[in-house]
Amino acid sequence: MNQKVALVASGGGMSCSYAAGAISALASFHKFETPDIALAGSGSVGTMAYYTSGQYPSLIGLWSRHLSTRKFINKLRFWKIIDIDYLIDDVFKKQDPLDTEAVKESDIEFLIPVTNVLTGDLTYFSNHDSRDPNDIFDFMRASKALPIAFNKRVVIDDVEYCDTYLSSYLQTHIKTAIERGATHIIAINNDMSRWFNEFLFGLWLKRQSARFKDNYQRKLREVLDFEIPDDISIVYIDPSKKLRVQTLNSTQNLLAEAIQMGHDDVVNSKDLRALLDSLA
Repeated sequence: MNQKVALVASGGGMSCSYAAGAISALASFHKFETPDIALAGSGSVGTMAYYTSGQYPSLIGLWSRHLSTRKFINKLRFWKIIDIDYLIDDVFKKQDPLDTEAVKESDIEFLIPVTNVLTGDLTYFSNHDSRDPNDIFDFMRASKALPIAFNKRVVIDDVEYCDTYLSSYLQTHIKTAIERGATHIIAINNDMSRWFNEFLFGLWLKRQSARFKDNYQRKLREVLDFEIPDDISIVYIDPSKKLRVQTLNSTQNLLAEAIQMGHDDVVNSKDLRALLDSLA
């Protein structure tokens, strides 16, 4: 069986700063730069885009310099607590421009999951499928479009998309990577359980159509019931301590703490070292 390596990272809002530290360490410490598949949604999708483009200094710089601002997260701006448009149009396009040509031309297949607002289905956009390199910005915008917190749906080719737990879950990404042929997986988990977030999402879900809810719940059950085959080699990178940063918390010192933990957990993982050695 041919080896095929996937790097996946869950969503989780600002707790995805943990993945930024972890992925930065993969590139800088382990020199692991070319998985066959990179898959991330929601809060981790920007980090994975810059990893795919090879802009490694931006992996941490984005979180430490550009995201700890009220322009991005403002809990008093209740109609748009998280301003994803600011993140995409200001940060990713201007302040620390993403090299979209490099993303499109990368040997890595970069997959971005989103949820169809009408049907509840998962859709995967790929860097290799897009017509225009700049399409990546709208793919990321859709993947980050949190219900309630962003309060906006993103239209791509006349279809509305948003972010949900289904398109953010680590288990979803693992299942998809395996279905696409991955034999070895590095799975970075930022998605700590937040009861209040889940409560708000549950309220939002109740307001959706019967078609959406039925399809969404069916897809979710498929993910939760999925059993990883015995011949798949997988290493989980989980926070070694409780992440103090919250989904909607952009406090600079907590972001720095999560980034450092992600970095250290990757550097210190014996299982990861063994997996990477086996691929050499």
